[in-house]
Amino acid sequence: MAATSSRAENIALRAGRERVRVLHHDILGQRAIRLYPLEASAVSGEISRFAQTLWRMPNMDGYFDRAHLSNLREYQHEAEHGFATLPGGGILEILSIPSMPAQVMGFHIFTVFDPGDEADPGQMIGYTIWSLERGAAGFGQAEAVRMAFDIFPPYREHRYRKVAFTNHDIYNISRRILYRHRPQQFLVDARSQISETRTGRSLKRAIYYLKRGYYPADQKPLADSCLDRLVRRQPVSPRTLRKLLRLSHDIFWVFPVAQYLHQYLPSAPGAC
Repeated sequence: MAATSSRAENIALRAGRERVRVLHHDILGQRAIRLYPLEASAVSGEISRFAQTLWRMPNMDGYFDRAHLSNLREYQHEAEHGFATLPGGGILEILSIPSMPAQVMGFHIFTVFDPGDEADPGQMIGYTIWSLERGAAGFGQAEAVRMAFDIFPPYREHRYRKVAFTNHDIYNISRRILYRHRPQQFLVDARSQISETRTGRSLKRAIYYLKRGYYPADQKPLADSCLDRLVRRQPVSPRTLRKLLRLSHDIFWVFPVAQYLHQYLPSAPGAC
């Protein structure tokens, strides 16, 4: 019994260290991305291009709520944009537009450019929907940030040959921007983004979010075990992943930023 308890503690410790590594490397340890106001006239055209791109994609009609587009147009005067260099050398433009009052919800719309092609108009590749749970957080901050993320199917897994990037590259950039709200935790919807996703495979999504530091709190030991195996480059069986999804009843998977900063890196830059 003692050996089993010690093994579980070691697994939890290694999983915690990996989440700290993800937090420090992917979010805190990268150059800040500054966003600047963008004229509403320019934003209007980008929203139209985003809508056209959306409806060309499979499974989007009926999955993507068309009301979002109307909401984006209502708040287009509050839009901001910024640029980041991707690891492969491409340029990513991030267009950030609120879709509710007080910027408690909004979108990041992603466009990639080939810096070697001056005539490249850019290709919209996907988006993040974000929302803030402000709670008792201070001005401009949030207790939690929810994210729903999608790269369009034609551009996933290196399929866009003109500009090299991974889903991981883009997701990191979105989280880095949203970390300006100093959330105590990031959240992802367990049903729509993982177990019942309509734009991917549930087991693959589970692995993706485990690697990003998320877990269902009601099945943390099992999630820790999965993450520990992934870090050690050992396979996690489909049976184990299905068990994780079946046993968890949490609405959200959580990445508790504040908990890991306090426990492992109390002096880390940007600590909550």
